[in-house]
Amino acid sequence: MQMMKTLTDDDPVLVDTGMFVKSVKWNPNGNVLAVAGSLIDGPEGNKGIVQFYSPFGQHLRSLRVPSYTGMVNAVSWEGFGLRVALAVDTNILFSNIQPDYMWGYFSQTLVFAFRKPERNDMCIIFWDVSINEKHIKYMKRL
Repeated sequence: MQMMKTLTDDDPVLVDTGMFVKSVKWNPNGNVLAVAGSLIDGPEGNKGIVQFYSPFGQHLRSLRVPSYTGMVNAVSWEGFGLRVALAVDTNILFSNIQPDYMWGYFSQTLVFAFRKPERNDMCIIFWDVSINEKHIKYMKRL
């Protein structure tokens, strides 16, 4: 797989997926690429798999399709990027995506950020665990 920033990118990102690729889709935020198909030399033969990559070619996760089904022919993201639909033979399989959340803890305060489905910006919550008080802020480019 080759990912390029422009048509004339002199330094594209090259990734060996080790798969027969059938479908590729970016999530709605453009920060995760789902690559669907089957493994070339899988231990159980050509079983379906979806591999997730960052825009820089870093492998994030693999999702194996149950062994009773065939190869994944297509993948599609739900509008908020928290679910994928997989076309497998004559079936449609759904899978929930659990993103890695940004968080930190300091001075009795837990700070975490996530994207709400109804908003385009990031929701940041400051939770003072000693007095159980929460403050919510929104930021466009976190």
